Amino acid sequence: MPKASLQMKLTDLRGGPIHGPVHVDIVPQTGEPGTGGDHFEITVPDMKGAAELILTGITCRGGIGTIYLIRVSTDDYRTYSFFQTVKPGNVRVPPASLWVDPGAVTAITAPEFSKLNGSLRSLLIAANMVPLDPEDRDLATLSADALYNALGPLRQSCLLNIFKKASHLPTTGNAFQFFRALRLSRQDRCFVDIDPAVQQFLEQNPAIYSPAHNTLHEPLPNFQLASSFKSNDAHANIQITLMRNPATNEFAADVDIDEAAGIEHGVEVIRNKLFNSRTSPYLIREFLLAANPGERTLDPGYDFVF
Repeated sequence: MPKASLQMKLTDLRGGPIHGPVHVDIVPQTGEPGTGGDHFEITVPDMKGAAELILTGITCRGGIGTIYLIRVSTDDYRTYSFFQTVKPGNVRVPPASLWVDPGAVTAITAPEFSKLNGSLRSLLIAANMVPLDPEDRDLATLSADALYNALGPLRQSCLLNIFKKASHLPTTGNAFQFFRALRLSRQDRCFVDIDPAVQQFLEQNPAIYSPAHNTLHEPLPNFQLASSFKSNDAHANIQITLMRNPATNEFAADVDIDEAAGIEHGVEVIRNKLFNSRTSPYLIREFLLAANPGERTLDPGYDFVF
C-alpha cells in the first residue's frame, strides 16, 4: 500500500510555536473517498518550540489519493479539524493556526508600563477610578504604572484589546483619540472619560459605525445613558456607549468588544448570563488576531502563559 508523509506548520494565532504534547487523529472518510486509508492516532509528547509537525507512514491509494479527516488537539488550544486529500509522497498541509482555550490561560506576558503607547499611558496617568462594585475597590486610588500593574491578567488583557481596537484606523477611525481618562476597568469592558466631540464623530462615520442598543449597559453614578454605536465588523466589533452627567455636562463611555455582531452577539449575552460569566478577553484577542492574520495590525501585543 502506498504511503505518504504529512508536513504541517502548527502555530498559535501570533505565529508562535505550540508547546507541550500534540495529539493528531487521522481518520479516513467512509466509502469510496476513504479507500486505501487506515485510522492513525499519533501523539507528539513535546513540540519543544518547533513549528513544523511531520507525520510519516500514512497509507493511501495511488492516483487520486485518500481523503482523511485530520484532528489536531493540544492541552492549551482548541481542537483544529480539516479534510485533506493524501497522495503518495510528501504532502504539505496548509498551515494550522490554533485558537487558545481560554480556560487554560493562567497569566499573560504584557509590555511594561514604560513600553506602552503614549496615548494609553496618558489614559492610565489621568485615571480617576470609580469603585462601582466590590470587584473594583482594589483599583480605587491607583493611577499610572501602579494601576496598570494591579490590573491582573484578565483586566490587563481587556485594556490592551480595547486600546488596540479603538486606535485601529481602518476599523474604528481611531476612536481612541477621544478617550481622556480611565474610570473603571474589568475583564470585559472599560469606562472612560471621553471628549463630547466623539458623538459627532460616531454619527458622521456610517461606513464604520452603526447605532446600537444600550439596554444591556448601566451608566456610572450621576450619569444618564445617551447614544450607543458599534463598529461594522463581523467579529471583534467595538461598542461605545455614551453617557452624560446632566449636572456637569461631562461625558463618559462604556467601551467593550463583542465576539460577533448581530444575532451572534445576542447568543453571546445569553450564554454569559446563563453561565454567570463574562466574555473572555483571551478569546477576544484571538478574534482580533484572526481578523487580520497576515499583517496582524490588530495584535494587542501580549502572549499567554499556561
